[in-house]
Amino acid sequence: MKALLDKISDRHHMISVADTTLLKDIFSQTGRDSWAYFAPFLACYSLPPKRALYLTEKHDVFCLFQYSGRINSERIDLVIPPSTLTREVKAYLLKTKDLLQQVNMRILWVDSSDINTLNELFGEDIEIQEKENEYIYDPKDVFCLAGKKYKDIRKKINNISNRKPVFFELEEDDVPAALDVLDKWRSVQGRKNKFLFDWGYTRVALNAVGQFDNTDVRSWGLELDKKLVGFSMAGPINQNTACFFVAKTLMGIKGVSEYLRWRTFEMLQNYDFVNDASDLGIDGLKQYKRKLRPYKMRTVYTATI
Repeated sequence: MKALLDKISDRHHMISVADTTLLKDIFSQTGRDSWAYFAPFLACYSLPPKRALYLTEKHDVFCLFQYSGRINSERIDLVIPPSTLTREVKAYLLKTKDLLQQVNMRILWVDSSDINTLNELFGEDIEIQEKENEYIYDPKDVFCLAGKKYKDIRKKINNISNRKPVFFELEEDDVPAALDVLDKWRSVQGRKNKFLFDWGYTRVALNAVGQFDNTDVRSWGLELDKKLVGFSMAGPINQNTACFFVAKTLMGIKGVSEYLRWRTFEMLQNYDFVNDASDLGIDGLKQYKRKLRPYKMRTVYTATI
């Protein structure tokens, strides 16, 4: 992998939580608001050796590559489009694809605002498909919970409120209890969904509490009867849009998930919108997210070169 990266870049390194600020600086020039542009997510999404993300720089153009290694199978793809899209960058990507000695190279997440540029640049050399729809909320509207549309959720939240829950800023000392909540959540959800996309990066993010700058991501915990029953994390994608990064609660406590999300939306009211990612095609998650009444849906794409 190093030999290949040496060929295609001036500088490169495997990213980690320490690269969050650097990624934010790079993304600030693109103005994208897809969930994948939340820098802490990408910093935690790199899980070597099976999945490692490498940031490369070539002639002031940044690329984020993903290495995926499985038994008898290895491949390299772009995570998102390069920081700049020009004819020179197109030539560079096509040359990189040839060096990979694989049938194609994917761009895993493509913001809708990049579709026209990619089509104009690559023409028949690229295939773009819809990947998923992300839920975009008005945080003020969700926290207000006004009107009949929020009746069911309002009832569940009131039931938890009557139990005197404690919603607080999560600190390093709280991480072991939060990891325990995550493990218990996984033990239940793992039986329903064989592949839990977010378990790995959520664990990394929890272990990084205290390392993140508060301007990049904030973390909260929720206690009932002096016991941690859930946690959430969120932060800015850009000045206008926040990312609802993670939210996990103990299963079987009616209303606790809704209460945790409601209080987290309260913390995000300074933003115009909150991107709460997709529903991963899971029917139960789709129903749950629709109950929070999204302001709009935003389509994210994937591309193959």
